[in-house]
Amino acid sequence: MMKKKFLLSAVITTLTFNSYLSYVNAHTHELTLGKLPEQEQISDSKVLLMKKLSDLNFFSADFTQQVVNESGDIIEQSTGKLAISKPNLAHWQVLSPDELSIVSDGEDVWFYNPWIEQVSIYSLSAAIARTPILLLTSKDENLWQQYNVAKNSNSAQHNSESYTISAKDKHSQIKSLTLIFNNQVNGGQLSQFSFLDATGQLSHVTLKKFDDKQKPQADFFRFDVPDDVQIDDQR
Repeated sequence: MMKKKFLLSAVITTLTFNSYLSYVNAHTHELTLGKLPEQEQISDSKVLLMKKLSDLNFFSADFTQQVVNESGDIIEQSTGKLAISKPNLAHWQVLSPDELSIVSDGEDVWFYNPWIEQVSIYSLSAAIARTPILLLTSKDENLWQQYNVAKNSNSAQHNSESYTISAKDKHSQIKSLTLIFNNQVNGGQLSQFSFLDATGQLSHVTLKKFDDKQKPQADFFRFDVPDDVQIDDQR
């Protein structure tokens, strides 16, 4: 039973990051289901979001994640740490209820599951093409051509600003990603994100102890394979 539960957690977290940043109001949820504004408005929203993210060169934070199914039932909850640094560096570490690490070193993405003693490796170029969350780590403006962006109006949360990023590829496992900024902090600090996957599961991630002043150490984005761990190389 414990192994089954951990594997569920690992699958959900993998989708979070690589197929894969708790609140989504009713209007945002409509957007994630495909009810987007006109193309001209989306284009304007994309420019606004790219400008907003251009100043976010790195950050670290603690996170809590909640996953709900199409019926609104909570099926998974987890906590952990997240760090991002441009270009293309990321470290996502689940600490509870079970450990799991996902690391992007700028060239490859490493998924380490200590429970089954296995690490899977994917090329960054393949992962980033399918993963809106990695837009936070990239300076490549061409990547934005693969996504539509809508700025969500009339949030129920005052002093917040949110954008929904939707993949143009209809086969994408992540259908949409919504970023929520708290405009009361530092002119608009990333505070929450959520994403809808192809199975209809909606994941909410809330960031705490957000730090965009101290740059994460470079070795935090390097993965060293532990002894006696099986390597599944998908590059």
